[in-house]
Amino acid sequence: MNLSICNKHKSPNYSIRNSLNTIDTIILHYTGMDSAKSALNYLCNEKSKVSAHYFIDEKGKLLQLVEDDKVAWHAGVSKWLDRKNLNETSIGIELVNPGHKYGYREFTIEQYEILEKLIKFLINKYDIKIDRILGHSDIAPSRKLDPGEKFDWHRLAKKNLSIWPENVLDVPTAEHPDELLYNSLLNIGYDVKNYYEDSIFAFKRRFIPYDLEAIKKGDLLKIAYSVNMEFNKIRSSY
Repeated sequence: MNLSICNKHKSPNYSIRNSLNTIDTIILHYTGMDSAKSALNYLCNEKSKVSAHYFIDEKGKLLQLVEDDKVAWHAGVSKWLDRKNLNETSIGIELVNPGHKYGYREFTIEQYEILEKLIKFLINKYDIKIDRILGHSDIAPSRKLDPGEKFDWHRLAKKNLSIWPENVLDVPTAEHPDELLYNSLLNIGYDVKNYYEDSIFAFKRRFIPYDLEAIKKGDLLKIAYSVNMEFNKIRSSY
C-alpha cells in the first residue's frame, strides 16, 4: 500500500504498550484548535500530557507522532461496551479541523483519502474489526464532540471501514420504545448507564447528523435499532 508517513515530529507523551496484540480499536479525533501548527505543537509538548499516534493535516499529509508500540494519550476517561480507558488498546488518529470552538468545517477530500488508506493499513496489520472504528464522542459522550456531525462516517462504511445500516428496519413492538432505544445504544457500546442523554447526542452526530435536536423522534429509534442490528451482524462473524 502506498502510504507516505512523515516521522519528523514526535511526541514525548506516551507510555509503554505491553503488546501489539492488545490493539483492536481505532479512535478518530479532530484537533479542535485554531491551526494545524498549534495543534501539532500542543500534541508534541510534554506539558500538554496529550498525544495521538497519527496526525492528518487538511492537505492530506500524514505524520506519525507516536509509534504503534507505544500508548498515546488521546482517549482519556472513556468507555465502550465493558472496556474503560481505551488508550491501552487503541490507535488514535487526529484530523486537523478547528472543531466546534474555532469554526468547525467540513473535512477535506485529501484527509478522507489518506485516512482511508491508513485505516485499511491498520485493519490489515492488527486485524481490527470495523465495529471498533470509533469516534472520540462515542467513547466519551459527556466530554467530547469529535470528530462531530460533519465527519462522513457513511463514506467510510461504503468502503467497509465503518458500520452503517444497510436498511432502516421496523422496530419490534414487544419492547417499550424507551427501553428499546436504551438497550440498542447499550448493545452498540455507548455508556448509557452513566450518560444516557449524552450518548443519544453522540449517536446522532454519527448516524443522524442532520438532526441534533433533543427531541426523540421516531427516526432515532428506528435508526438506533437498525445500527444495533448491524453491529450484531459484524460481531457475530468473529
